[in-house]
Amino acid sequence: MIDKVEAKDVKDVEVKKASAEKPVAKSAPVKKPVARKTPAKKPVARKTPAKKPVAKKMPAKKPAIKKAQEDFEKVEKVIVEKTKTVVEKLEDSVVAVPFKAINKTFLASVGLFMFVQKEVDKKVGEFDKKFNKYAKDGEKVVDQWEHKAEDFRKDVEKKVDEARDRVRDTFKKAA
Repeated sequence: MIDKVEAKDVKDVEVKKASAEKPVAKSAPVKKPVARKTPAKKPVARKTPAKKPVAKKMPAKKPAIKKAQEDFEKVEKVIVEKTKTVVEKLEDSVVAVPFKAINKTFLASVGLFMFVQKEVDKKVGEFDKKFNKYAKDGEKVVDQWEHKAEDFRKDVEKKVDEARDRVRDTFKKAA
């Protein structure tokens, strides 16, 4: 047997038994159990103080220009956020790891190149100083050689002139 409960009202609760067998002849009416209500308590009246209406503070109105400027800045931020570079779009993905490594390597090579270039510039500066010094020394040596060569030439010319004069004197005496 299966018990069925039907509630038509909160006050009336009926319990019916359904049987799988054929209904039996009716006997004396069964009294329905009635749910009892507890007597309702009367609410106690409490006095509450009268509330004064609170004046709500309105935000200060901003001039139209400032408001428009703020709106423009908001729109500009949104546009800037939407126009990300490829690296920014990929920076949190798996693809970004090699790019970051390549970027670091590239930056390191640029730094190394700048270091080498500074060192080469220093060496070139030192070379230029030494070269100029050697060039001046060379000019001094060449000037000295020129003077020696000029002196040698003058000595040779003097000796040749003397020899020529002797030869003429000899020819004049012999003739």
